[in-house]
Amino acid sequence: MYAQKQKQLTAHERITVHEIFGHTMNFLEKYIEIAGYYSDWEQKKQIRNNEITRTDIIGNPEKAEKAFSVVLFGLRQALEENPSPSLRDELREEFYRWISSAGINAQNCHPRLKQILHGFNEILEGRGEKIMEDVKNRKETTDINAPDYAQRLNNVFAGAQTYLVEGREREKSLKGKKGNEVEITNRFSGSSEQGEKIFGQISKTVSSNDFHYFKQKDQQIRNPNYNPLTDDPSEEFLSSSSTVGSSKQEIDELQQAHRFLVDDIKQHANEFEFQTILVSNGHYYDAVNKKWVKYGEEKKETMLFHKSVKITENDYNEFGYLNVKDDKMFRENRFSRDEWTEIQQSLKSSQNNQQVSSTSSHQKPPKGGRGGGMGGYGSSIAYGSLAIISLIGLAFTAR
Repeated sequence: MYAQKQKQLTAHERITVHEIFGHTMNFLEKYIEIAGYYSDWEQKKQIRNNEITRTDIIGNPEKAEKAFSVVLFGLRQALEENPSPSLRDELREEFYRWISSAGINAQNCHPRLKQILHGFNEILEGRGEKIMEDVKNRKETTDINAPDYAQRLNNVFAGAQTYLVEGREREKSLKGKKGNEVEITNRFSGSSEQGEKIFGQISKTVSSNDFHYFKQKDQQIRNPNYNPLTDDPSEEFLSSSSTVGSSKQEIDELQQAHRFLVDDIKQHANEFEFQTILVSNGHYYDAVNKKWVKYGEEKKETMLFHKSVKITENDYNEFGYLNVKDDKMFRENRFSRDEWTEIQQSLKSSQNNQQVSSTSSHQKPPKGGRGGGMGGYGSSIAYGSLAIISLIGLAFTAR
């Protein structure tokens, strides 16, 4: 009934995900440096020319960790959008090579760093549920009424454009090429086998019960002055009544990235529509007999779709559930009630405008893409993960 096929990555998709992984490693090394976990980190670090120039995270391990977690969440999204076991294997091998070459092991790894490395590996293995839950329950710290909030938000949008343009140009240059037709060199020189063994030893000693990628509601606040090399472990967290680390000037990158998404959808509202789609076909795939077997009822849901999306039987996983493409398919629960209302109003307004101005129901799209201008949502969101992640490193380089 339904075919079971693995998605063939394009060259552009494979390179883009590897770039996002590279950004994540940059932020990981910068975080380790700022947290002060190793007195000899200058010799241990593997990225000699770290691209991160943000000054606001210097001397602030909590903010540096948050910046890393934002980029890690972006990597999680990119891997969800490009579900390829071979791609995950490539990234895990790189991660293990880094562990091997950096000289990190179960004996010299700080408990917090162990948790972070464990969480990183979970995402590379496709287990991103934990970070998603932490995002949903994160503590909001952005003051949208601050005098400079609008300017900071504008800087975010402006910073994204360079990466969007670069992404579009690269996709054009790689058009028609498959992922296995491009060579990607290893970033790190260590042994992946040795690194995997070391990580296994680290993972056995991890306590993940109290670990969160982001500051949670009613969660303890980490002491930004805590030095793991010299201070007592009891001083790592401040009391809940402390005001340190909760400054109104702190920027919540995730909230800004999400707002970027909402505004981009509204800007290209003419390219979207609401569809009632089959989210579960009620079948599972019997790999032994190579056929689909009915086990339940079909389930439908109304979602926001980019008009370029064409759902086929290959878009359902082995359990019969729709693989939602996070960059072009949106459930209502992904947005707040006000945001969903904004999007509905934008689509309604766009439809009204089209009815007034259209002289034909089969007009050709403007030259340069469906949306014109920036190339349309179909192209801009294709690089959304890379752009949103990358702009975090450049939008707030100094404050």
